[in-house]
Amino acid sequence: MGIGICLLFVVWCLVLSLQAPAHAQSADDYYNRAVNKYFLGDNEGAIKDLHEALSLDPNHTKASELLAEIQKETGKAAPPPPPKVEPQPSAPILRPYLPPPPKKVEPKVPPGIFKPQAVPAPEPMPTKLLQQLLLWMGVVSVLILVLLFRIVYTNFKDYIESRKTQVCAECKWANPSAAEFCSKCGARLKPWTGVTAAQRKWYAKFGWKRNPFTLDILPQLFTGYQTQVEGVLEKVYLKSGHIIILGNKGVGKTTLLKWLADKLKAEFHAVYIPRPTDNFDDLLEFLADSLKVKKPKDKKYTIYDLESLASSTSKNILLMLDEAHEFTTEFERPLRTLGDLTGVNFVLAGLMEAREKIKTLSAPFYDRIILEVTLEHLTVKETEEMIQKRIENVGGTGLHPFTPESIENIYKMSQGIPRMILKVCDWVITDAIRHDLNVIGEAAGEGYKLEEEVKGEEKK
Repeated sequence: MGIGICLLFVVWCLVLSLQAPAHAQSADDYYNRAVNKYFLGDNEGAIKDLHEALSLDPNHTKASELLAEIQKETGKAAPPPPPKVEPQPSAPILRPYLPPPPKKVEPKVPPGIFKPQAVPAPEPMPTKLLQQLLLWMGVVSVLILVLLFRIVYTNFKDYIESRKTQVCAECKWANPSAAEFCSKCGARLKPWTGVTAAQRKWYAKFGWKRNPFTLDILPQLFTGYQTQVEGVLEKVYLKSGHIIILGNKGVGKTTLLKWLADKLKAEFHAVYIPRPTDNFDDLLEFLADSLKVKKPKDKKYTIYDLESLASSTSKNILLMLDEAHEFTTEFERPLRTLGDLTGVNFVLAGLMEAREKIKTLSAPFYDRIILEVTLEHLTVKETEEMIQKRIENVGGTGLHPFTPESIENIYKMSQGIPRMILKVCDWVITDAIRHDLNVIGEAAGEGYKLEEEVKGEEKK
C-alpha cells in the first residue's frame, strides 16, 4: 500500500510540472522589474534590466525615459554607441567558371492520375492529452498494487490460520482452529457460544461473557468430594495398585479423572482414555502417541510391545480409564497384562455396576484394586462453591445475581448432583432472562421441577 501511495504522489508531481507553463520574459517584464529595483535603490540592477528591455524592444518609450532619469540622477551618461566601421572595398576574387545546375524536370503525369503528395509530419501530442494519459497510468498502477497487496495478504492470512491448531481435551488430537468437533474422537472442541440479543443484554448486566452453566466438562473448576480426592491422591503417590471411582450418572467422575490427569502430569505420565475400545491395538497406538515414541512408518504396536512402551519414559504411567462399566473380556485381558508391568497403574471410573463386572471378568485384575471410592453428591456449601466458580469463570463476580435462598432451592431441586445443578441453573437463568430479573430469589428452580413432572407424565 505504501509503494502505491508513493507512486501516485510521483505521478501527481509529474502532472503538476507539465501543467506549469513556461513564461518567456518580455520587455514589459524587464521594465516592471527595473521599476521595482529603482524604488528599492538598486540603480545598477535597474539599469541592467532597462538595457534588457530596450534590447528586446528599442522603441519602448517608458524604458528609455526611466533609463535617462536614472542616468541623470547618478551622473552617468549612456554609453556611446559603437562606431560604425565602413566596409573597405576588397579586390575582386576570381572564381572558376561553374556551369549552372541542370533544371529539374518535373515528370509528366498522365491526365486522370493524381499527383503524389508529400506525407505531412506527425503532429506532436497535445500537452493536455499527455497529462491525462500519465494521470490514468498512475491510477491504474496504484489499483494494481492494491490488488496485489490484497492477494498476498489474504494468502498469508489463510496460511497462518491453517497453521493454528486446537488440541482435543478428550484424546489430545490436534485439530484445525476453526473445527467445532474433534476429527478423531468426535468430542466438542468449543462450547456453543451462540446467544440471542436478550441473552447478551442480560449477561452484560453481570459482566458475563457467556452462559456459565453449560454441560461442558471443565476440570479446572472441579469442586467437592474432598475426602475421596485425598484418598485417591494418597494411593496414587504410593504407586501400590489400581484405583476405581464409582458413582451414578452426572456425579462428576469424568471431571475428577481429567482433573487428576492435569494435576499429576508433573510427577506421572498421565493419560486420559474416554472409554474402552473394541481393538486394544488402538489403545497402544494412542499410548505411543501420547508418550511421543518414535517408530518406523510401517510399525504397528501389539501386546508384545507393552514392555518396550512402558520403559520408553522415565515417569510412571498413570492411565485414567473412563466408562469402566463398558469393559469387555477382549479389552480386559491385554489391559491386565499392561497393568502387571512395573511403573504402570490405573485409575478407573464407572457406574456402580462396574465393580461387579470387573470382578466377574477378571478376578486377578480386581484383586489389584487397592482403593474404591464412591461419589454421591455435593453438599450445600459445595454447591454454592461450584456455582460461584462457574460464574467467575465467565467474568462474573461472586454468586450475583443468585441469593443464598436460591442456592438452597437449587440444591433441593438438583439433590446436589453436579450435572443436575448445571441443568437447574441453566433453566433458572433462562427464566430470569425471559422475565428480565436482576435478582434470582427463593423461588428459583420451582418451575424446573414442574416442567420435569410434565415431561414425566408425557412419557407415561
